[in-house]
Amino acid sequence: MKPLLLAAVIGLAAFGTAAQDDAQKRREAAIWNAVANRVDRQNDLWFKAGDFPRVIQTLRLSVGLFPTDFDYVTSLGWMLENVEMYDQALAVYIRYRLDNPTLPDSPFPEAQFYFRRKIYAKIPPLLEPSLKDKPHPNSFRTLAHAYERMGMLADSARVWKALVDFTPKDDAAKNNLARVEKKMKGGG
Repeated sequence: MKPLLLAAVIGLAAFGTAAQDDAQKRREAAIWNAVANRVDRQNDLWFKAGDFPRVIQTLRLSVGLFPTDFDYVTSLGWMLENVEMYDQALAVYIRYRLDNPTLPDSPFPEAQFYFRRKIYAKIPPLLEPSLKDKPHPNSFRTLAHAYERMGMLADSARVWKALVDFTPKDDAAKNNLARVEKKMKGGG
């Protein structure tokens, strides 16, 4: 009977430790959430006051603390583009993609940067591989539009079809697919 009692005590101790670990993780998450909310509120104030260097600096800190956070990365990149620091914005987007290869949306900020700059040829190598991982529908849209702008209508239609398969209720994707197919037939 003593070995059974000993096993029960060890089991309860392990359960208690796991419960304490969960409680500690919840507390830490709540603290980080409060810090992030406070930083975001302060950034809003600085942004409204036009103090963009401070916003950029705190966003750099936030990206350092939360390197997988899409919102922090894209906010930092957007702010850098806003003050015409395009090379630094691109570096942020590339670093995000390279540091987070398993996130299906990690190439999207860089692809969007190229799209805004009308460097369409750089987009397919970034976004095509991500489609198999079912990224956000905007990856499909950006890729399809890039192909269309490069005159690659068959590829554009293929990506629009993939988006319609992925999001069957997306009427805009259906309309874009029909528009591109019409162009392919010489009607647009």
